[in-house]
Amino acid sequence: MKFTKPFIDSLGFNDPSKPVFYWDSEVSGFGVKVSSRSKSYVFQGRVGRKTIRVKIGDVKNWKLKDARDQAKRLSVLCNDGINPLHEKAERISQTEEQDIQLKKQNIKFKDPWEKYLEENKTKWRERSYLDHIEMARGGFDPYTNKTYKPQPIHELLELKLSELTKDFFVNWLDRNNQFRKTSTSKSYRLIRAFLNWCEQEEAYSNIIPKDSYSSKKVKRDVQKTKAKNDCLLKEQLKPWFKEILEIENKKISVFFIFALLTGARKNEILTLEWKNIDFKWKTIHLKDKVNDEGRTIPMTKYIESNLKELKRHTDSIFVFSSERSETGHIVNPYKELEKIRKTLHINITIHGLRRSFETLSGWIELPKGVTHQISGHKADSITEKHYTVRPMDMLRMHMQGFEDWILTNADSNPIRDPLKNSL
Repeated sequence: MKFTKPFIDSLGFNDPSKPVFYWDSEVSGFGVKVSSRSKSYVFQGRVGRKTIRVKIGDVKNWKLKDARDQAKRLSVLCNDGINPLHEKAERISQTEEQDIQLKKQNIKFKDPWEKYLEENKTKWRERSYLDHIEMARGGFDPYTNKTYKPQPIHELLELKLSELTKDFFVNWLDRNNQFRKTSTSKSYRLIRAFLNWCEQEEAYSNIIPKDSYSSKKVKRDVQKTKAKNDCLLKEQLKPWFKEILEIENKKISVFFIFALLTGARKNEILTLEWKNIDFKWKTIHLKDKVNDEGRTIPMTKYIESNLKELKRHTDSIFVFSSERSETGHIVNPYKELEKIRKTLHINITIHGLRRSFETLSGWIELPKGVTHQISGHKADSITEKHYTVRPMDMLRMHMQGFEDWILTNADSNPIRDPLKNSL
């Protein structure tokens, strides 16, 4: 019979284990399924040799005319060899994919950034990890209870990945290059590596606008880092040492002296622990930026006297300890260096002291293989890398000669230990 609303309403509920089907005489395959508690419109048809049944919807939620029209549409699909169940599943899949893409479009930069740092923390060198932390700092940090000046990456943290267009990066570079070109270029390289990582992660792929951070227009605005050439001159040694020895914090005094006399990198020195210093055999083991095993250098007389004096006044594990630093050691001794730069009118950086070590060693014709081995530079040749072996006593001989030459040119009289009578 032809379905009517009164007829459907009059159908009584049945045994739950035996649902009853009623079929419409007007539309083939259109029916009503009656169970113990519900009535629903259904469609039944054939696709090839297979009989399929599709639930259209609950009688209470569908108008009879709409349900009948839906049954007609499903009948057409079956006649065309299309399984309505497959079609429905595909539409559901598309809807779910759209939901996923919509959620992706709202992912903020900071969420995958934190995951990126956590995932790579143990894979990167400590300095590399800290670079990511420092370039993203800004505002109040509840972990350190400090307020930091916003760094370049900090501007991106609350933005959505989908907002990182080519124009955004052009404006970001232009704005930050006006007053901090070096840190901006460094931040861009960190961001580029991070966004490349995002593209490889399924959860973050296909979000970042195409031709964005890697476009030619953006790359053109990234300032190239120029090689610095700051270096102490021989005639600057005397006034430089005079200012260094007058620094109130004597650990920082020793740090600057250590940097000049060994050519070691800033963080290699500042993270130095007492367990890595052997006063018996007069050696110092440093972490190395290139070599995971680190490197061992000889301990010369002047450095030894300074370290022993520091040792008498500390119970920290760090040689260059700091009670105010969250790391336990001095992190940025730039304030003292800037005072000396202004006083002496010389342009010298901490890395410039490493450069000074290599340069000033030329006055006594110290073999480059020696300075490279001490400062942690790669060997210049196959012979130097694989066949030249310098025992620690030989290195100490060369380095003691360099230290004596530095101290002689720093003052005609022997320089007093900077720590004595001051701690």
